[in-house]
Amino acid sequence: MMGHNQPIQSNPQEQFVQIPLNIEHRLTTPISLTSESNQRRNKWVTIIICTILAVTGQCIARLLENYYFLHRNLSRHRGILTQPLLQVVGFPILIFPFLLHFLIKKQKQLLIFSGGTSFKQLAITYSCLCIYMFCQAFFFNVRNQIPFRVFTLIYTTQLLFTLILSTCYNKIKFNRWMIISLILAVLAGAFTLYTFSAGSPIYDSWTKSNKWGTIYVALCAAAFFSFLLCVIRQVFEEVISICNTSTNRKQPSFVVVLELIIFLSLVTTIILVAAILISGEHHNMKKEMDRFTKGEIAYVRTMVGQAVAWQIYWVGIVGLVFAVSAVFSNVISVCTWPIVSLLVVCFYDKYDHFDVFRGIALGAAALSVACYIYIIHKEKSDGDDQSTS
Repeated sequence: MMGHNQPIQSNPQEQFVQIPLNIEHRLTTPISLTSESNQRRNKWVTIIICTILAVTGQCIARLLENYYFLHRNLSRHRGILTQPLLQVVGFPILIFPFLLHFLIKKQKQLLIFSGGTSFKQLAITYSCLCIYMFCQAFFFNVRNQIPFRVFTLIYTTQLLFTLILSTCYNKIKFNRWMIISLILAVLAGAFTLYTFSAGSPIYDSWTKSNKWGTIYVALCAAAFFSFLLCVIRQVFEEVISICNTSTNRKQPSFVVVLELIIFLSLVTTIILVAAILISGEHHNMKKEMDRFTKGEIAYVRTMVGQAVAWQIYWVGIVGLVFAVSAVFSNVISVCTWPIVSLLVVCFYDKYDHFDVFRGIALGAAALSVACYIYIIHKEKSDGDDQSTS
């Protein structure tokens, strides 16, 4: 009887040990899935908002540039440092939301310096970013010196630079959908060259003496823009890794994007303002304002509007780098060109009209963005399947 009673008493104990473990596992799984679902929803909201900001900012900036070139004194060219300055000088509009976040969260230090990051490493990284930002803004001004069609075709090569740099620097693995998205984006940018020079003057004479020099500078502008986005992505990856190991926050806040843009724009603005004062270009700005055909007030509004629009654009572009990748950010930037071209028809229809090339460019841009959105959705779906398996 004793030999038969011992196994009977051990079975309830084994069941008693197993039941709490199963209950605990079932209780933690829905909580984990809910947290992942919230993170996925927040990321999609960030992607949508940043895309809207990038497209809106670039469209407004290009239209205002177009307005400037239509009503400026054609006998004078805009200074080589004025346009780069407009791309960064509007950063004060980002200070208010940046400080508001700190007041709400009651944080006492900059987010990008939290987590024990080496100050020396950040100083070197930020210095390089400021140099890239300045070179990109300076070289991008070459579009005012060559026909818009030529510049558009050359600047589309930024997608090729992004593909190479993202593979080597960010270690991104490209699949067939990414390649299709990039090819469609190149087609969208290439077909834009047949449209009116949105945001740039038309030069009837493009002498052979400066032809190859300006082409080289345009290629440098495309390369610097692509490399700038890749380096920014690398900075965000370092911040993300720091925040993931932190006990206070599970993921970095979007305010890191504002912090980075404010710092880079501040330093670049100081450099450009110093360069304008040293070169004496500020003396020509008053003359240019006086000769603006729509008046001084319209001139000031145009300049301020461009400065604000460029900051909106940078928040969207850098935000897409933060949320997705430098490749997707560059795709959105290039696919906005057909939209700008269409808006030029709406606002300046006496200079151009809608044609088949604009239709092809818009279609290619829409398909390019759709392909990349499918990639993001597929990656999220695969990640959810692995987490639940």
